[in-house]
Amino acid sequence: MSSFADPELAVRRHRHLRRYVLAGEKVTVATRLHWSKLVEPVVTTIAVTMLVAWLHSTTQVGWVWILWAPVVARLVLRWAEWHYEWFVATDKRLLLSYGFIIHKVAMMPMTKVTDMGYTRTLMGQLLGYGRFVMESAGQDQVLRQIDRVPDADQTYRTLCDTIFSPKPPSAQGDQPPRPPAIVPSERAARRPGTAEIPVVAAGEPAPATGSPTTLEDHPTSTAEPATVGPSDVLRSWRRARRRRSGRDDAEESTGGTTVPDPFL
Repeated sequence: MSSFADPELAVRRHRHLRRYVLAGEKVTVATRLHWSKLVEPVVTTIAVTMLVAWLHSTTQVGWVWILWAPVVARLVLRWAEWHYEWFVATDKRLLLSYGFIIHKVAMMPMTKVTDMGYTRTLMGQLLGYGRFVMESAGQDQVLRQIDRVPDADQTYRTLCDTIFSPKPPSAQGDQPPRPPAIVPSERAARRPGTAEIPVVAAGEPAPATGSPTTLEDHPTSTAEPATVGPSDVLRSWRRARRRRSGRDDAEESTGGTTVPDPFL
């Protein structure tokens, strides 16, 4: 059986596939390559068998069957290689496992696939297989071409849905984390200088700190300003003159303004 209806079941049944498929991967395609790869070895073996049988019946020599042994061994080896050759597609990468004596695995991440070509020859249309060519942005990849894929039309649709369909964000979050939101406090601190300036009328005590006073609490006084007479101006001039003469006498007694010495 070259393909399975349940790819997950195919992976669980084959030990060499379980080695290469990760536990967190979702398998979408798991199939052997088409059985047409065995047509040429089988036809060759049948033809050589008929030839050796004819030679044996003609010559009656038994050692002619030695020519038949290598052909049969080649057929068994080709069948073993086909049995171990699997094409697997998951939601993260493409895998091609092959080799009977030396096991090899070719892999391409899904994120590297930019385009995919699909070809079906005349023989492929008759027997039901196709060829897939993966295009990648970058240098040549190990897994670029896959020949003789069975059930080619269904496999093509499944691969297109896996490779090119948008993927929803996972529970862990494929998107970068959002910056923390800045939530303003319920009561923002009052900016300095925005407090209301209290207005104090003449003859009234100053308001207590922390209780702003508005114009409604202290209306502007309507009393007339006090008048200043000539005698008040004369007294102010005399007081200023006395203070000035006192400073001049102090400077003369000390020899001028004393400047402190920074080195003392």
